[in-house]
Amino acid sequence: MAKLVFKKGSTPLKLHSHFASGKSLTYDEAYAMGIRHLTQRVADLKKKFEEAGVASPIMVIDEPNKRGGVHARYFYKGVGSLLETTPGARMY
Repeated sequence: MAKLVFKKGSTPLKLHSHFASGKSLTYDEAYAMGIRHLTQRVADLKKKFEEAGVASPIMVIDEPNKRGGVHARYFYKGVGSLLETTPGARMY
């Protein structure tokens, strides 16, 4: 089995560190952090888990945004996030 490897300073590493610390992230929050195209970056992170042969802990929940629509909030399962038990939370 391969291990999870990230390039230093890469966006997947930034996301992994953020999520592993129990935090969550939406598109707008990621944009403010300098992370563009969050959906694709989360897909890249999931691919890292798949390549390593490890089950991905990425979860997502849809929530209302300030513009009257909904957006996705991403987070990790099993790191103490209260979002895990929120109705509508699902594995990514």
